[in-house]
Amino acid sequence: MNTCKTALHVIWAHKFYFLLYLVGMSLIMIVVGSANMQAAVRANASSSVGRFEPARAKVVVINRDCGNQVGCELGQGLKKYLGKSAQLVAVEDKPQALQDANVSGKSDLIVIIPDGYGQRFLDALEDTSVQARSGDKTPGFPKVETAASYNSSRGSLAQLQVDSYFDALRTALLTGLGQNGSMELHSYAAVKDAAAYAVAHYAGNQPHVGIHASPKNDDGSLLKGFAMTVGLAAFPLMTALTVCVATLFGAFSSPDRHRRLLASPIRSSSLNGQELTAALIVAGVSWAYYVALVAFSMAASGVSLASLGWGRVLLSFFVMLIFAVSAASFGFMLSQFNPSSSLINSVGVTFGLVVMFTSGSSSGGPLPPVMQTIGKLTPGWWYNTAVQSIMDSSASGSASWGLSLTVVALFALAYACVGLMVSRLTRTRATLVAPVSSDPSMIG
Repeated sequence: MNTCKTALHVIWAHKFYFLLYLVGMSLIMIVVGSANMQAAVRANASSSVGRFEPARAKVVVINRDCGNQVGCELGQGLKKYLGKSAQLVAVEDKPQALQDANVSGKSDLIVIIPDGYGQRFLDALEDTSVQARSGDKTPGFPKVETAASYNSSRGSLAQLQVDSYFDALRTALLTGLGQNGSMELHSYAAVKDAAAYAVAHYAGNQPHVGIHASPKNDDGSLLKGFAMTVGLAAFPLMTALTVCVATLFGAFSSPDRHRRLLASPIRSSSLNGQELTAALIVAGVSWAYYVALVAFSMAASGVSLASLGWGRVLLSFFVMLIFAVSAASFGFMLSQFNPSSSLINSVGVTFGLVVMFTSGSSSGGPLPPVMQTIGKLTPGWWYNTAVQSIMDSSASGSASWGLSLTVVALFALAYACVGLMVSRLTRTRATLVAPVSSDPSMIG
């Protein structure tokens, strides 16, 4: 395994490529993917549907008729009634304090039960009962004093609750609802029972509003965010593996070193196998690094991989592994043309950018037809399509990822075959004449 160890030493001598293309670029891609994933998490949280809770108004109830039993009971019932939907605030019964509470926003509504209101309420109730039996027009009931704040509309809504309480109270007294036995219409006990009935049947006195919520597809937003994070691996993996594997095979492909290897007693198949093993080790390490980075990114975003489905997650990581092998195969093919180190870097970065921008992983919408056509000529398009199809929960999505994965594997095979063909032609025409110069930068 000396050749394999030497190949790994060559890669280690060029570790700057790994730091720049794999580590540096992958961190940028992970940051982009994490931002998209956090947006999906927020969308997931906002899509949860629970019980509707309206805003609670701050209400001040001032009862100036506490000297009367009926007025005191009306005020106590009103506080209990409003307490179910509003927040009761205590304010001193002074004009300046009430004005300050209304203007400063301490209260949204001030309700004042004036002195003698209880007796006027009973009188109006008695008149209503008499005139209803005779068929005459029903007189109006006395109103409590209210002052709604102009800072919000919650005070006006709370004022409707006040009217609802007194309407329910009149209905209960006139129809005898909630009364315990036979008693006088204007008695204190009847008012007390009617107030208790109105408070107990608060929900029935409110307008019925149906809320039909259409929750978002929680799993869908998270799956799309994960697919984008995995899809963004196309650029760093393609660039880093192209440059590193091309540098690795380029170190053994120069004519002078190739002649020395041919003169060695080791079989050519063993040498090629060890070089290929080193390239696969580089691809495997790069893949494992990015998988760990994706897992850490998901944990930092508060998303459990188990919640996405281990089947989908592991299958997506497997597609990434096949793509890494395809990128290594492209680097092997590039090295067989004996390019210089600067050309290797240029081709690796350029092809990596083409793969990223035509794969669809870096765009939020569909690509233009021209870019789609170009993308289908690279493994990046099929890699991103496979990941998106795996994350798709529909039957059509689960049935289409196999074709895309096969195309990615065929790209790897095609790159390897082209590289072997070029290597065969180059070695067949090689001469035993020593070259004038060589590229020492390929050996660390």
